[in-house]
Amino acid sequence: MKSIQTERLLLRPWKADDAAEAASLFRYASDPEIGLNCGWPPHASIEGSMNDIRGILAVENNWTITIKGGDASGPAADNEPVGSIALKPVSHYTIDAVTAGPELGGSYDTYLGGNALELGYWIGRPFWGKGYMPEALRAVLGYAFDDLHAEAVWGGHYRENTQSGRVMAKCGLTVVTESKHDYYPLIDRYHDDVFRIITADEWRNGAPEQ
Repeated sequence: MKSIQTERLLLRPWKADDAAEAASLFRYASDPEIGLNCGWPPHASIEGSMNDIRGILAVENNWTITIKGGDASGPAADNEPVGSIALKPVSHYTIDAVTAGPELGGSYDTYLGGNALELGYWIGRPFWGKGYMPEALRAVLGYAFDDLHAEAVWGGHYRENTQSGRVMAKCGLTVVTESKHDYYPLIDRYHDDVFRIITADEWRNGAPEQ
């Protein structure tokens, strides 16, 4: 899997069995608001973070977000993980919501299989509001469409997580449908969800910021 560079960021594969990598992941993923917004519990130990790198993060199309030269206001050192972004198979939450409808602006169920992908991402709290996440997301969308030849890329977020919704909208993902009372077993909570999409044609035609 190749690394992806942007103006300010290097998105690279996670390093398994690396103590500094695990410590950086724990520093940001132990924040309760990070994990709960993504459907997983806050990290409880550096050892647990290392296990997650080995078993979950160090896989194809899952990058850690690092800041070129670091970010003193974070603080974050050069090449230090401050977040994660991934392309995954379309989730059952998305499939269930889209097939149940109602969909907005057309039919999208043809984009649930084949070469469709789904985004997953987060970035540490000290780096919110600096434009890093839209920058990373645009780069990964480019990789999805140009290198992986995806037909479409989906994104989902809790209805109350408007910050994530704004990130997706800035990158051209439009709302398709919503669902109510989705259960997330890892955190034992229910959430209403919003589902967005950008197709390959929309990306190539320069999908406008919403």
